[in-house]
Parts: sequence; structure tokens; C-alpha cells
Amino acid sequence: MTPLLPWTAPDVPAASDVEARAAEWVRPYSQAHHLARTRDWLVWLLPDASAELRIAALTHDVERMYPGGPVLDHAATDWDSPFYLYPHMLRSAEIVGFWLAGLGTAGLDVAEVRRLVGLHEVGGRDGADEVQAADSLSYLETLAGLTAGWVSEGRCSRDKGIAKLTYMAGRVRVPAAREPIAELLEWAIAQLPGEDR
Repeated sequence: MTPLLPWTAPDVPAASDVEARAAEWVRPYSQAHHLARTRDWLVWLLPDASAELRIAALTHDVERMYPGGPVLDHAATDWDSPFYLYPHMLRSAEIVGFWLAGLGTAGLDVAEVRRLVGLHEVGGRDGADEVQAADSLSYLETLAGLTAGWVSEGRCSRDKGIAKLTYMAGRVRVPAAREPIAELLEWAIAQLPGEDR
């Protein structure tokens, strides 16, 4: 049984038809729950988040649904490697942009969605820091088990797993996320297999 989480944002319903369609689009992805929770955390951080912010949060890792993307060697690559992060962000932004363009989304600023997706690992101005923070909060909440699996399977050491979780927490610059990120980090590290387990 998984211990109770120290923090959790409430589940958020789609606020628009495009957002609902985006949720359906990403549903087959094995980490669709992470994407949905990223949107939920974004709305927790920014209750009046624009459609562009919400859709960016919901689709930020979409490139991983499609073959041919960048590959990360969990044991050898630094978690902040620009040779992985930038191709991942930009490929996701391109795929989201093409998908949205095919919908004919009147009133939605597709370029802004692409900008936000294209910055989700590094953050930035006008909501990009909030998307990044929401991604980190969701990662610790929903994917601590994935990181624990890497350690269990020998894909990376326990120390490297701790470094991944710490990296995800350490990149957050949004003040409202400080308390939940600290508590979720402690919880996520406790989920990793240890030498005595």
C-alpha cells in the first residue's frame, strides 16, 4: 500500500472543449495521469490560468507518445542534460502545435501553447515557471514510483534516483509551490528502494 501523500491538488475538470479533447488525445499515453495532474497543480497555483496554460500543462510531454524522440540513459546522463531536455521540449511543442492547428481552434493562441510547452523543463516568464512547477509537483506525486522502478531494475542507482527527485524539486521557482514541493520530495525519496529493503 502506498503511503498517503503529504500534499495533493484537487482534480480539475476541463474548462473548454479543446482542453477536454486534449485530455482524450493524451489518454493512451502511459503517463497520462502525470499530464492531468500537471494541469491540476497548475490550476492550484494559478486558479485563473488561461486556456493556453492549462492545455500546455496537459500536453507538455506528448512527444513521448510517439517513436523517434530523444532517449535518456538513466544511469549515465545528467538529469538536466540540454542534449535531452531541449529536443524533448521542442519536439513536444511541435507535436502539440500541429495537433492544435488541425483542430481549427478559434480564439486559442496556439503559438503561446507551443511556447509554454517548449519551456516546460526550464521555466520562464508569463506562466512558464508555473507550468514547470506544476510539472515538478506532478512528477513527485505521480512518478515517484517510476523513479523507484528505475532503481529496482538497476537502470540507475538509488543516489541517481534521489538526484532525479531532488532535481525536479530544486528547479521550482514559484513561491506558492515551496511547501508542497518540499513535502512531496521527502515523500518521493521515501518511496525509493533502499539498501536495507
